[in-house]
Amino acid sequence: MQYIDLDIVRHAAAILAAVEEAGQNIGCEYEQPEGGLCGQPAAYLVPDATRAGGGGQDVERRPAMFCREHLEEMLGHAPEEQPVFRRVVGPERDEG
Repeated sequence: MQYIDLDIVRHAAAILAAVEEAGQNIGCEYEQPEGGLCGQPAAYLVPDATRAGGGGQDVERRPAMFCREHLEEMLGHAPEEQPVFRRVVGPERDEG
């Protein structure tokens, strides 16, 4: 079972709405080895991304958004289909 706190969904939705309303895109938050963020349009929300905090001494877990390329790199494989959005078709019933 996978789950995500609705407050994270609300927060991410509010950010997306504000940025899209301004005619912009959310940038990928992947930290490049040479410094700085990727910045390509993000395609995935990772609700509990772990990353180094201030000065590299602290570790923080927080929501982050990534492009497909960097999420694939972090996962070690292509992102899987999102099962929560697949349509489940049940057996047909005879309504007679």
